[in-house]
Amino acid sequence: MFKHAALKIFYRSFIELTNNPLTSRLLKRFCESKMSKPMIPLFSKYYHINWNDVNGSAAEYETLSALFIRNINLELRPVAQEENAVVSPVDGVVQTVGKINSNQTYRVKGKDYSFAELTGFNSMEHNYNGGYFAVLYLSPRHYHRFHSPISCTYQKLAELGKRSYPVNQLGLTYGKDVLSKNYRYVYELTGDRQKMLMIPVGAMNINTIVQTSAKEHLKLGEELGYFSFGSTVILIFEKHAFEPAADLTEGREVQVGQAIGYVK
Repeated sequence: MFKHAALKIFYRSFIELTNNPLTSRLLKRFCESKMSKPMIPLFSKYYHINWNDVNGSAAEYETLSALFIRNINLELRPVAQEENAVVSPVDGVVQTVGKINSNQTYRVKGKDYSFAELTGFNSMEHNYNGGYFAVLYLSPRHYHRFHSPISCTYQKLAELGKRSYPVNQLGLTYGKDVLSKNYRYVYELTGDRQKMLMIPVGAMNINTIVQTSAKEHLKLGEELGYFSFGSTVILIFEKHAFEPAADLTEGREVQVGQAIGYVK
């Protein structure tokens, strides 16, 4: 118990010292400059980037930022054709799956978060209490674009948070209210049979989310935007509106277009 508490204090102190606007600007400037190009082979090797589905080779990327937001050959990621399928909007790892509690909290890595703080919803006049949520983590090695999990019209309800804490397992375990403090967008997606929320959450230092779509309607699996570094997407479904796939479990690797559950 004491060891866990000591690690938490050390981790938070270290992150607060290194996670500031000046550090973020300098790192972002470096990653966007051609000075970062020599880092690409090292970055690729360290993070085991899969080049088999990438458009182009490592030599074609002039900066680390360009590598982070690389495109892939989406023909190698066919979108699930099963009836009522909800697909993964990202390549990533399932951090957790659970339900929004009646008191408007949700639990991730042993911590209770406020649904109201996460989304900006100030009342209980919505149908998300009792609904499923899934947290999908994108590490630096993953494809950094996010897509629509359902065919829908969409609306960006809010742009929240100013911090850029790490959203990996260490960050969620030892950080303080990471998912409710980090910079994020809150999208509400309206499909034929339900509404759901998709919340892209920025990550440490390079805290950028860019919406690339200007369409009013998105098809299943169509691109909506990208992150500039490792990040997280949170999906939240209305009560009684979603049935998760049997293998949607913590630690599972998911890819864009894979079925992760079904609209009920």
